[in-house]
Amino acid sequence: MKANPAKRALLLTGISLFLFLAACAPKSIINGRVVDAATNQPVEDAAVAIRWFENQPEDNSGTLRTFDAAQDLSDKDGNFSIPEYRDRKFVMGVYKEGYICWSSHSEFSGGSRKKSSFKFPPRVENGMEIRLEPIKEGYYRDEHAGFAVMVAGEVASSKKGPFYKKIWPLFRKWRDNLRNEFRKRMGQENSEKPR
Repeated sequence: MKANPAKRALLLTGISLFLFLAACAPKSIINGRVVDAATNQPVEDAAVAIRWFENQPEDNSGTLRTFDAAQDLSDKDGNFSIPEYRDRKFVMGVYKEGYICWSSHSEFSGGSRKKSSFKFPPRVENGMEIRLEPIKEGYYRDEHAGFAVMVAGEVASSKKGPFYKKIWPLFRKWRDNLRNEFRKRMGQENSEKPR
């Protein structure tokens, strides 16, 4: 008995769709935890963002395209969930007011005016723990605002997600600092011009 061509086409379409969706889906969802580095207590309501990048061919290695991006908020126990792609590059950030913004690839120096340093990214794996450092007296808050805005630009694919909502006060501080610096420079330049 021959199979009906319409049923065969429907079956092939269904199999193709299943394979396509399976290839696009994350390999797994992992669970992590955000804790206070000083007390080891869970940090609730911390914004977690991750951006996964497509692997580019060697001739186009200077550009990265977003493969997937996700954001989450930690729960009362500090827990969060994000997708995991073992074969892709990523950048990840975590922020909560009162803490230094955490980045997977750079570190805010905090107590000095030294530039942020780069670090090796952690592995994105089930049970990972992100330790947020509380902001201490003497930390340069203006520089921290700029650092957090930089991290948000790297990790958040949307300004409508929880990460940008959490850093919005820092974004305003950073923007106001830039405006003030611009006004100072323009005032100095205008006073130096011959009349």
